[in-house]
Amino acid sequence: MPKAETAGRKAPHWSVVGLVSLTIIGAVPVTIGHFARGDAAAGPVSVLVPVSRPAPTVAQATPVRPLAKEVDTRVDARTLLAMFAEKNYRVEDVRDGAAPVPRVVLAALPADLEALDDTEARKAVFFKALLPLILLVNEDIERDRQRLALLHQQKKAGFALAPKDRFWLARLAERYGVSYTGEVDTAALMARVDIVPPSLALAQAVEESGWGTSRFAQDGNALFGQLTWNDRHEGIVPRNRQPGESHRFRAFEDPMASVRSYVHNLNTHRAYRPFRSLRASLRREGKPLDGLRLAAGLERYSERGQDYIRTIRAVIRSNDLGDFDRAVLEGAAEAATPPPSAS
Repeated sequence: MPKAETAGRKAPHWSVVGLVSLTIIGAVPVTIGHFARGDAAAGPVSVLVPVSRPAPTVAQATPVRPLAKEVDTRVDARTLLAMFAEKNYRVEDVRDGAAPVPRVVLAALPADLEALDDTEARKAVFFKALLPLILLVNEDIERDRQRLALLHQQKKAGFALAPKDRFWLARLAERYGVSYTGEVDTAALMARVDIVPPSLALAQAVEESGWGTSRFAQDGNALFGQLTWNDRHEGIVPRNRQPGESHRFRAFEDPMASVRSYVHNLNTHRAYRPFRSLRASLRREGKPLDGLRLAAGLERYSERGQDYIRTIRAVIRSNDLGDFDRAVLEGAAEAATPPPSAS
């Protein structure tokens, strides 16, 4: 998947296959944070999930190099399923619309996903881990889109925007790669500030990470096959990289960062103009964003072209991922309230 600095390059392809609550206790465990909006008195409910980090020595006078291979202390997949069950987080209920998706953020994928013999259990871990992340990223985008839509309508009606709104628009345009000289093209910005349906994001994560079992997903939280040639980015060298090549797979601090980067890439990179055009057409027609239809705009995501699109659509259909396009987060009504500063 090309980014701005990787245009025109093709990625090696794998076959089908913020909001993080941190609590440092002993050997530096990382929480799964369960965030409930509108309940400040109750506070977050956390389940501790340790991740791989070296424990500091008791009397360390000078910095030392960590061990070449750290002990992996991530929670195993079945324990994670039990934790989800304690939160009454069931994929079936989400599919049926009987329950919202809890605001649960996973710090790292379980290391033993591939060892799970039960295919359905492996799928459940993967979907339960990623769906909240996708919805949370989309929620942030929807909040910006609501404000942007209001300002867009004000401009169309001939009203002057307040200085704070003009400043906000300028920053949003810069973030989404829309050029401006004094005035922001809000129509062009509306085409970029939009969500990616969970069905499409989940299907691409399945394909690009091998259900979370690939080396890049396990070692670098790389869920969407993004490449980089930028030395400032953390990355993992593919084993099949040829002499003279310098690309690496982007590595991320956690899965949430990978999801954010993937969505931003679809919303900004020139390779995905067809995707954004299709999405804008669905918006104009008043139709829901359909992952099966939007997949048609991803021909340049992989060197496989149309075969890649067919694979993504097959993953969506075989796993009924369209059900998740109707999923909502806990407290979504409160989160969707437009900010008062959009006046």
